Amino acid sequence: MGFLFKSGDELYDLGIDLIGRKDYDEAREKFFAAIEKGVSKEKSELAGIYIALINVGKARGDVNVYDQLRGKCATCSVQSLKFGLTDVDMGALAEECRISANEIRATSMPEQDYMAKGKALQASAAEYASFGDQPLKISEIFSGSTKATGSREALILQAMAFEVMGRGVVYADPKKASEYLQMAYNFRRQIGDSGEEDLNLMKKYAKSAKCWICGRPANGEGIHFMALRSNISQAFRTSTEKDIVKPASDDFGSIYICIPCYTAISNRSDEISRKYYNQAMTEMQAMEARLTAQINAVRVTATIR
Repeated sequence: MGFLFKSGDELYDLGIDLIGRKDYDEAREKFFAAIEKGVSKEKSELAGIYIALINVGKARGDVNVYDQLRGKCATCSVQSLKFGLTDVDMGALAEECRISANEIRATSMPEQDYMAKGKALQASAAEYASFGDQPLKISEIFSGSTKATGSREALILQAMAFEVMGRGVVYADPKKASEYLQMAYNFRRQIGDSGEEDLNLMKKYAKSAKCWICGRPANGEGIHFMALRSNISQAFRTSTEKDIVKPASDDFGSIYICIPCYTAISNRSDEISRKYYNQAMTEMQAMEARLTAQINAVRVTATIR
C-alpha cells in the first residue's frame, strides 16, 4: 500500500513502467490511484485510456469494453500514446474498436439466421479490409505479433461467412452449399490454412446419387442420402453401368440410400428391436415371479417342518 504516499504523477509514471514490464493488472491499479490522487487533464485522459485498453486485453470477446475504449479515444485531446513498445494512434484505435465490436456482434448471431449472419460477417470483413496490411494494434499489444492485419482478418471473416451460409442452405440446396464451401476453401487457402474440412464438405454436398431402394435422385451426401456398406454381386454391378446418377459407390463397396428410405428402415428396425426387448423383459419378469414364488414355497415348507 506504499502508493498511498506517492503523488498522482508518481503513480502515473509507475503505471507506465508496469505496462513496459507487461504487469497490466498492477498498472491498472496505479492508473486508478493516479486519477484519484489528481493529475493533469492530459494524464487523466491517458490513464483512462490505459485502463480501458487493459480491460480490452482481459475481455477480448466483450463488446462493452471495446465501446468504452472507443468512447474514451473519441474524447481524448491527445492524438497518440505509447503502450509498451507500440505506438498507438487514437483515431485508428477508436476505429479498430468499432470494427472489433461489430465483428463480435456478427459472430455472436445465431446460425439459424444463416444468411443474415453471413452478410454481417461479410460486412465486418469489408471494414477490416480498409486497414489493409496494417497490423491491428490490439492484437499487437496483447499478442506481441504483427501478423494480425486488416487484410488477414478480412479473409478469415469471409471464410467464416461462406461456411455459415453453406451450413445453413445445405438442407434446401446442397449444390448452392457446395458453392459457398468452395468460396470458403479459397479464402482459407489465402491465409495459409489447408481448408481441408471445407474441401471435404464441398465435395460431399456437390455429390449426387440415386437411391438403391426407391430410385429417386438426391444431392448432398450425408445430408439427403447416405452410403451404406453392402455386398453387390456382379449381376447388380452390370445392371447399374448405364446409370448416369449411380446408386452405388465407384468401388461397389456401398449402396446409396436416400434419407427418407434410410430413416424409414431405421425406424422400423428400432420398432422391431423394441418389440423383442419388451417381450424379453416380460418373460424375464414372469420367470422372476415364478422363481420368487417357488423360493417362498420352500421357505414355508421348511418352517412347518
